[in-house]
Amino acid sequence: MIQTTIVAFGDSITFGYGVSKKCTYTRRLEAFLPQCYPSVNWKIINSGINGDTTREALQRIQKDVLDYHPNIVFILLGSNDSALVEDQYRTAYEYEKNMCSIIEQIQNHNNHTGLHHCRPIVVLITPPPVVDTDFFPFTTTDRVEKYCDIIKKVAEQYHCTMIDFFSILKYESEEEFTSLFQYDGIHLSEKGYDYLYDSIFSAITRLVDRNGILKE
Repeated sequence: MIQTTIVAFGDSITFGYGVSKKCTYTRRLEAFLPQCYPSVNWKIINSGINGDTTREALQRIQKDVLDYHPNIVFILLGSNDSALVEDQYRTAYEYEKNMCSIIEQIQNHNNHTGLHHCRPIVVLITPPPVVDTDFFPFTTTDRVEKYCDIIKKVAEQYHCTMIDFFSILKYESEEEFTSLFQYDGIHLSEKGYDYLYDSIFSAITRLVDRNGILKE
């Protein structure tokens, strides 16, 4: 049986802030990937931490990502970096620099699994938009979008698979869009996690079925 490890690396959106654990995309992958690919022994790690920016993520990348010797790493960071909160805000320059360092460390890691030339596959996810309200005035959809543009840039630079989750949500109808978030307009609701899981599961099936990443 092929051993395949997926690490979800990110902030509170990856962690699953404000929803039950069963709603997170990592728990859903644990439940459904074995049904779709029974010949694979899937190991799913949730390395999301509430409040993290790319700066904190860099500090813990060894123990929370590389030490698991992953085959696939999903990275969803930027919601906190883009917010004008004193202890979280990271300039666009630092955000890009940190993201590049994160990607390079993962791509250069030898996972010794024999799959995909022993190199982890990095999948970048753009952070979601927000519901622009006075409840949390420190971030706006326009601010988040600027950081999403950086993700698109580095995805192309490092030849990473990318999920444009920002655009998936942004172009929903106003009523549907609001329902995808919790009361704060920032964290995903259970319905929002449906969208996130669907987009990630689709990315995995493309990698497995089209790109054959599980072949030695």
